[in-house]
Amino acid sequence: MTYLKFLGTSDSQGVPRLLCTCAVCTTRAPQNIRTRPSVAIQTPDEQILIDISPDFHQQFAHHNTGTIPQTVLITHLHNDHISGIGDFADVCFWHKSPARIVSPPENITGLKQRYPYLSPVRNITFIPTIELDLALWHVSFHYVNHGVNGYAYAIRFQGPDFVWMYMPDAFQATPEQLAPFHNLDLLIMGASEWHETSDPRHRAIYDVQEALQLKQQCAIKRVVFTHLSHNIDIPRHQQQLPSDAEFAFDGMELALHA
Repeated sequence: MTYLKFLGTSDSQGVPRLLCTCAVCTTRAPQNIRTRPSVAIQTPDEQILIDISPDFHQQFAHHNTGTIPQTVLITHLHNDHISGIGDFADVCFWHKSPARIVSPPENITGLKQRYPYLSPVRNITFIPTIELDLALWHVSFHYVNHGVNGYAYAIRFQGPDFVWMYMPDAFQATPEQLAPFHNLDLLIMGASEWHETSDPRHRAIYDVQEALQLKQQCAIKRVVFTHLSHNIDIPRHQQQLPSDAEFAFDGMELALHA
């Protein structure tokens, strides 16, 4: 069995947000309690992480299957996607379980600068690359605009019968950047707001309405939204989505096959 589990599905602030008195943060419906974004992929032979959030300790304690992921793919270097690396490295070190952290070269350079103590001696190896063969897939990293926050990478998983991508952070991707997204079976993408009205010059991520347009533009069969702010109320907003779109929640599992 090959499946993906959402370890965390919030935006950078988590939900509930600290000291927030909005309805979503105070009511705390189970599907609206979200930790920072990360997913775990389980294949018959390997466990893989995408990003390691600040909430890794909590996520791993709650969702682990008794094994430590051997490969971590990093989309970009923002705090909500990497700052659990120290906790992950400690697990690898104390349990003598080697792992590799894979990302494009400039990301690996940045990670080494931020975590200079990590090395093969501590069971962590950094792999700078934009593509590799991993488990069932040919995996490739694709540069996308991240609005006011610079850039990030989307990750494409090309299998024999099922092609999917993970893109937690992007905004105003160019037609060239969207070329790998056409005709996907599944896209997991960030959409923090239902409808964002602020100046696009100050934005960093698609809203749900824009994401649905992108889905149609690229002829994507199914989309699942993650990186959700406290302005997404899943019990209410899910009812307004088409049948081939849905919101992820912490602990949700998806099968990765046709």
